[in-house]
Amino acid sequence: MSTTQSAATRLPSVFLQLWWVIVVAGVVGGLAAFGYSSTLTPVFHSTASIYFSMRTASSGSDINQGSAYTQNQMLSFAQLATSAAVLDEVRDDLAGTRPDLTLTDLRRMTKVEIPQNTVVLEITAASANPEFAAEVGNSIADNLTQAVYTIAPKDDKGESTVVARVIDPAVPATVQSSPNKSQNAVIGVLIGALLAALALSAWALLDTRVRSRNALAEVTDLPVLGAVPRQKGKPSGPVVLTKPNGHGAEAYRQVRSALKFSAVEHRIGAIAVTSSVAGEGKTTTAVNLALAYVESGQRVLLIDADLRRPTVATTLGLENAVGLTSVLVEAVEAEDAIIESAGGLAVLTAGEPAPNPAELLASNRMRLLVEALRPSYDLVVIDTAPVLSVSDATVISQYVDATIAIINTRKTAKTQVERCIAALTGVRANLAGFVLNNVAEARRDRYYYLSEN
Repeated sequence: MSTTQSAATRLPSVFLQLWWVIVVAGVVGGLAAFGYSSTLTPVFHSTASIYFSMRTASSGSDINQGSAYTQNQMLSFAQLATSAAVLDEVRDDLAGTRPDLTLTDLRRMTKVEIPQNTVVLEITAASANPEFAAEVGNSIADNLTQAVYTIAPKDDKGESTVVARVIDPAVPATVQSSPNKSQNAVIGVLIGALLAALALSAWALLDTRVRSRNALAEVTDLPVLGAVPRQKGKPSGPVVLTKPNGHGAEAYRQVRSALKFSAVEHRIGAIAVTSSVAGEGKTTTAVNLALAYVESGQRVLLIDADLRRPTVATTLGLENAVGLTSVLVEAVEAEDAIIESAGGLAVLTAGEPAPNPAELLASNRMRLLVEALRPSYDLVVIDTAPVLSVSDATVISQYVDATIAIINTRKTAKTQVERCIAALTGVRANLAGFVLNNVAEARRDRYYYLSEN
């Protein structure tokens, strides 16, 4: 399945999970549109209607001819309404209230329409002042009737053959025509929701992170050993110790159980914990997994073999002066460097920084050390450097029975996981599976475990 296809299949779940983003965007869009509309100057429309007819007709055919003539002239009458001949008279009528009014102003605020198949002309004037809009509409209507009388053909008696009558004078509007705040708010809601939906779609299509079991299944058939929920705030220590009844602690116990069931045919006496890149939570996983095994009554040794960025000592609040590097350079014996941590976990910290960590870890002394420590413990857990950073993890994987890789669902890309798998399988490491870290837990699960606490 291609990346685009797999991303497209995630769209329904993305919308179900983040529906509230669309709702919030819609509400914000509606409020923004309503607020902006409230800042605009209100406009009121007033319309005057004029009816056109022939003055006299002596027969039915004359009536039909007169009606046809009038309809044919309606476009001309509409143009006449906004001509200088009419609007100059309107300016004179309104000179007392608006002496600065120009022909351009009048044309801009006036709209002339002819309802289909009628001889009625509708003149609509727009203004921020409803009384002034009505005054303009009526003035144009009155002056147009006079202009029609003047320019229309005359009969034998010198009377205009076309009669224009105002049948519906303009009155001041009580409700503004624009902006339509309610309509604009609805449009704002739709636009906001649509933009949010498009943004979520683009995010889902462009997001190549391994955010779920399904996403990992697109990369590999290897199992997910467990999913560790996202932790709020800075942890005060390993959750297996500080929050033993919480969801996080239970997640590490599930990893322990998954490893146990995966080792039906052969016993796992040593495990390497690694990741694709830094910052995925491998040390936190190694510490809590080791404590989960101790919790089940097993003797466990945790070794910090990430000699470049060691954090096991900091995580457990231990001294790091003497550790693995001290043992590998034969400065101390292993039993003298191993210390007991909280919960009964035996720990061999990284020790002082070494100038040649790769050579130390690849040395025969490291292999012999792991072999020598195995009989004294039910399980040896080794925290190693990220696979894609240095070769340490691939070396350590040769000394253990199984390797597990941690995936941070908020940062690890599928390509990084693919390269991690290729590097480990390339040295024939026994990659037992993956642990998804920083997973957004379901609300019902969170409620259950919080209630347990």
